[in-house]
Amino acid sequence: MSLRTALVGFGKMADTYAEDPIMARHYRYAAHSQVLSEHPGFNWDCVIDPSPEARERAKERWGIAQCYATVSDAAAAGYAPDCLVIATPPSLRAAALAAFPSVKAALVEKPLGPSLGEGEALMAIAAARGVALQVNVWRRADETLRRLTGGLLAEKLGRVQAATVIYGNGLHNNGFHMIDMARMLLGEVVAVRALGPAIPGPHLPLPGDFDLCFALHLAGGETVIAQPVDFRTYRENGLDLWGIDGRLSIWQEGLTVSLAPRRENRAMRGEHEIASDCGEALPPTVGTALWAMLDNLAEAVAGQAPLWSPGDSALQVERIIAALEASLAQGGARIEVTHG
Repeated sequence: MSLRTALVGFGKMADTYAEDPIMARHYRYAAHSQVLSEHPGFNWDCVIDPSPEARERAKERWGIAQCYATVSDAAAAGYAPDCLVIATPPSLRAAALAAFPSVKAALVEKPLGPSLGEGEALMAIAAARGVALQVNVWRRADETLRRLTGGLLAEKLGRVQAATVIYGNGLHNNGFHMIDMARMLLGEVVAVRALGPAIPGPHLPLPGDFDLCFALHLAGGETVIAQPVDFRTYRENGLDLWGIDGRLSIWQEGLTVSLAPRRENRAMRGEHEIASDCGEALPPTVGTALWAMLDNLAEAVAGQAPLWSPGDSALQVERIIAALEASLAQGGARIEVTHG
């Protein structure tokens, strides 16, 4: 079955990341347009974007004949998709889903909305209509990370003693991704604490967003410490886990993944060390994660697999971020995280 699909929003994540020749060295699929143009499960025949230049690019580069400025224009023209890939600004995502009662599947960029309440409203629309809603928290579709969660992490690290996250470009942006990656690898967050002041900046891509140093307290007793870096100096979204038997390091935004073993200490008798300079490099699979995410959505609609990154999971990340904002407002108080 091929899903008639509209791509709503036709900016970087939807299309123009595919133009970056440096990204192309590492990412076979950097933009939704690349996946939708090749995947047999999707019949991509529509683009919706207010920019005339974006619509013209869709027609010329991808041969998309049906291009509209708004979802209202597309609905008024009688367009009835089976699937939406929603890559609009967060404030427009719920309206995009609401405009098409025919939709039975959607891939939505994170966050679901500009606030927790608006994210919940989007999920209410999906639930009422029975829409299979996947959120593009793409690390959940990264093959190497899925191998780690499938037992390799526990085998190589044992109990995790220390965990550090580095991120930048906004708590609601990359902070969202890294919180979810910590949940994916280590388990659910039960409480949070803001550890520093909010760091706003005009360079952040989401209006009103900020960077924040924070702590995540997990159900298993672990604490993850997250530190932001200024993306104007360099980019990084990474994770470092120190277990009793080894270390997992994920850097260069997933392009470098290594496991280092616990060994006898090379400089002291009777002691041990983590041999970080003798690690095993795991193959990076970030370049095909976007394909895998959409492939999983197609399989879920066909009843062949559960969603890997369902809307309810993404909504839980938004609850965690809301708790961090509450902690910040209360001077760094420990805030328990509610669960839907």
